Amino acid sequence: MRQLYLNQAALSARATTVIRDADNQSRYLLVGKWGLRADVLTVYLIDGSLEAEVRQESLGLLPRFRLIYHRQTVGRVNKTFGLIREVLFIRGLNWVVMGTLTTGGFRIYHGRALIATIQRVDQRDQTLVLTVDQPDHEALVVCLAAILDRWAKHPQHSLIPLKHRGWTPGLSGEVAPFQTHHD
Repeated sequence: MRQLYLNQAALSARATTVIRDADNQSRYLLVGKWGLRADVLTVYLIDGSLEAEVRQESLGLLPRFRLIYHRQTVGRVNKTFGLIREVLFIRGLNWVVMGTLTTGGFRIYHGRALIATIQRVDQRDQTLVLTVDQPDHEALVVCLAAILDRWAKHPQHSLIPLKHRGWTPGLSGEVAPFQTHHD
């Protein structure tokens, strides 16, 4: 299993993120942005060849993402409502991701086989360590780490009534009455 290191602060800055190995050698580049439908994060090998992409397919409380590896869609993931412990299923790859967004620690399984782990180096540090079972999975695990990091920074909100969200028709937070105009 190889360890890769990913800087979380660079993910938030929407900058190009360099993913390094345990010997501090640059292995991958993560480029792109989130937030709008059809936004893409792309993972390149350090020589510039395309490895993987994650495309945002929908917005809202339960956004969906498509995982692409070597220009082929290999899986889909979407956010689900959960409590503290997150369990995600990656359709297509048949991977299960278990962990918590608050600590940033996750394990990725295919059946009983451990594919990868994602952990913070320590709670104060902005560095994630990705331990991956084989090189073919590394770029996809980088994509999943980016998705999980985004969800940790943008937590699920309960359905809050509109009057608490700053938009209220009428005066003093009340609903304006419907009026018809007769000529």
